[in-house]
Amino acid sequence: MSPAMPRGLLAVCALFGALPLAGQTPAAPTSQFEVAVIKPADAARPISIQRLGRRLLTTSTSLQMLIVWAYNLENDRLFGAPNWLDNVRYDVTAEAEQGKHEKGDLYLMMQALLAERFRLQIHHETREFPIYALVVDDKGPKIQLSDAEVDPAASPFRKPGAGHLIGTKVNAAMLAKVLSDQLKKAVRDETGLKGVFDFNLVWTEEVGAGSIEPGPSLFSALREQLGLRLVARRGPVDVVVIDRVERVPTEN
Repeated sequence: MSPAMPRGLLAVCALFGALPLAGQTPAAPTSQFEVAVIKPADAARPISIQRLGRRLLTTSTSLQMLIVWAYNLENDRLFGAPNWLDNVRYDVTAEAEQGKHEKGDLYLMMQALLAERFRLQIHHETREFPIYALVVDDKGPKIQLSDAEVDPAASPFRKPGAGHLIGTKVNAAMLAKVLSDQLKKAVRDETGLKGVFDFNLVWTEEVGAGSIEPGPSLFSALREQLGLRLVARRGPVDVVVIDRVERVPTEN
């Protein structure tokens, strides 16, 4: 994972392919990792999340990051978090049982792991939030769609630097998820586009008090370079409320 990538983008849509759409409530966690080891980590170490076959490896990931990923949330959709939740870091090594696993199984396994080892208890609520809808621009898309049956790439997104996002074999729902993370606001795919596509998106990203260099905003870049548009709306959003969580995990 590139050091230049912001922490939010580490919410692993770039590593695990298409996620469920925001607002969908995951099923109760019924699957579990066969083996899982959780250790305290140095917060100064680079953050990473990797899947190697049946193994899930994380480095210096906060408990907030793991919860946000497991429940497919943006950070502002998590409520009731204690002030330490995004500061204390853990290394996680987990291995699933042999056999075929569906795309959503890892999320359910992580939910079960958090409940077992951190005594995490949550409930869902629906609240009204400002959101964006990702739609096709009036002049049509500027992306080249491939067969809808083509599987997304294993690592479909790269962010070489600020204001630069590259996608390989991604679908519109995956792009909406990454844009949601970038904008810190839910983005819903309403493009109606079927299939996968590659893209190279460049825009001016604000850093600190100013921009790196003059250029298009993310909104303008989407229209000019991809033929897609973000429309501001309000809508019901599924949020997760933490009822209980422990800082120290149970022993391995």
